[in-house]
Amino acid sequence: MQKRYLLILPLLFGLLFAIDCVSADGRAIGESSREYDYHYHTASNDLNFFGSNRWAVRFNFRAAYPGLSEVNFRAQGARLWFPLIGGDVSAELRADADGSPGELLSSQNLNITDNQMDVHFATEHTAETFWLMVDYSTNATNRFVAASTGGGTHSYYMNQVGNIQQLASFASAGFACELLFGLLGEFSLGDIDLELCDFELEGELVPGGRVQPSFKIYNHSDTTILNANLRLTLSRPGFSQYDTLDVVIPQSLAPRDFYDFDFAASDLMINLPDAPTQFRIEALLTSEYAENDTLFANNKKLCNYQIFVDESPVNMIENFIRDDETTLINSVQLDYLTDTLHALEYYPILSDPFANLHAMRRYNWYGFNSVPRTVVAGTSRIVGFTDQYESRLIDALDELEAYRSFISSSTCRIEPVENSENVNVVLSFTNANTKLYTGVGQSLMTASRIFAGLFHKQDFDGRDSYVLSRWVAFADTVSSSLSMGSTITKAYSFIASGLFDNAEEDAYRLYYWVQQEQGGRIYFADFHDFDSMIFVSNEDELLPPAALRVYPNPLRGQEALKISLAREAKLSIYNLRGQRIYSTDSCPKSLELPASLFPVSGIYFLRVDDGGRGTNTRKISIIK
Repeated sequence: MQKRYLLILPLLFGLLFAIDCVSADGRAIGESSREYDYHYHTASNDLNFFGSNRWAVRFNFRAAYPGLSEVNFRAQGARLWFPLIGGDVSAELRADADGSPGELLSSQNLNITDNQMDVHFATEHTAETFWLMVDYSTNATNRFVAASTGGGTHSYYMNQVGNIQQLASFASAGFACELLFGLLGEFSLGDIDLELCDFELEGELVPGGRVQPSFKIYNHSDTTILNANLRLTLSRPGFSQYDTLDVVIPQSLAPRDFYDFDFAASDLMINLPDAPTQFRIEALLTSEYAENDTLFANNKKLCNYQIFVDESPVNMIENFIRDDETTLINSVQLDYLTDTLHALEYYPILSDPFANLHAMRRYNWYGFNSVPRTVVAGTSRIVGFTDQYESRLIDALDELEAYRSFISSSTCRIEPVENSENVNVVLSFTNANTKLYTGVGQSLMTASRIFAGLFHKQDFDGRDSYVLSRWVAFADTVSSSLSMGSTITKAYSFIASGLFDNAEEDAYRLYYWVQQEQGGRIYFADFHDFDSMIFVSNEDELLPPAALRVYPNPLRGQEALKISLAREAKLSIYNLRGQRIYSTDSCPKSLELPASLFPVSGIYFLRVDDGGRGTNTRKISIIK
């Protein structure tokens, strides 16, 4: 994992002790089986913690099978993950004593020679609940432990209050994450239990296509299963009849062993619907034994699939960055941008020249806590800028190849209100081809949100980028399910006052998109170019000096400062000391001033005196 940006979260558990955390990249450790390794990594954003010498995870295996009469776990070892290599660690397996670490069962010391380390205990131990204690001195400079998202109720750190040491949970400390420490072994159950571990469809999901089921089964019991069967039930919206297919497992299932269905060697095929649609497959695993498993989801999976054919006009790359990171990240992305792949820039750190609260709002909606971050199509996340940045970007863009939408088309109308600073925006979305589920809790559209933002064009080292200025619609809800053959229309408005003062003509775009709620997939996106001059009233006598536009702002390097007025006026420029460095009594409607006019970097004030109509002042930033 890469250390990128320090996020200090003080904990008030005693005046003498606290732990802090550093953001990290959750993709640095591969996915593995939660049940057998029993750690809490979720392949999402992680945190690296420091400030304690003793860490612990409590494993309650009984909670994994609340319906079975006997649930134990055979602990054979531990799997530990460390952000940095080097140093030594001690791992202890302890019994549970009324919710606290109890008797020491096994311990082992080892040198950290890899990020992921497996510790194998000399003796196997079986119990419902275990504690894994890890002694590893951490500090702010180079030694951390890693955690991933979760409830925080299983993970602990040693907290010292005065001369007394006690374990404090991450949850009670306000951290919603779990340590990447797990136990190796397997469940020991008193009942027969088969688990359907994985289920996928292999092949291209296209109308009328043919795919093959792929799945994996684990036999948790000590009994050989001779007659296992997987029943597949396919359903789709608008059809009351279900298609069923029984997959007979061609061999016995050995005790405590995996079985992988070899779909490549099988002629078993599933015929997909002929038209664009959503559909579901319920996979139910049974055998000659009746299972006393109240969870039932252990041997049953309900998988949702989509056969969409419409392409989104635009796919979006969203960059959450600082000003000084723009050139570096844009230089990597430039070769991949096309007419249908657009990059949008957000500056959520308010100290940056382009930053605003609108960018911070989007940043917070995703739940981010550090920059830089890149989001592709709403789902693929790249944290930080590392040597792997470009390869991860390529992987994310490859996934876009299969992306299709249930929205077939959209329209966008931007209409200034006459003699007003109000602007109306009307968006419509049409589903011409795809059958969708329309029930409560099933509809894709009602589970999505509409965004519409005004983005202004900025030149970064000769490349045009679009930077968020203002939201027109932010996470707006939708009440219609957008069934096939229907259109929904949403109307919004915003006030144009001051918005276009720093923009050239044709320098604004309205990007709008439909995105799955809670930071999910962007199903559809498009944009609308417009000329900011349409928001200037045609009646000059109604125009105050606010019609002044200055671009670019900030002014960088040797660019020229471009000034646009609704009509001729007197213009002056002052530095922060109030010294006038430029003036003209008759500034034309369009004027360019060289960067050399400004002696040093800093803040300057541009003042327009429009005779009897009043005055106006603009603050401009100069970066040499």
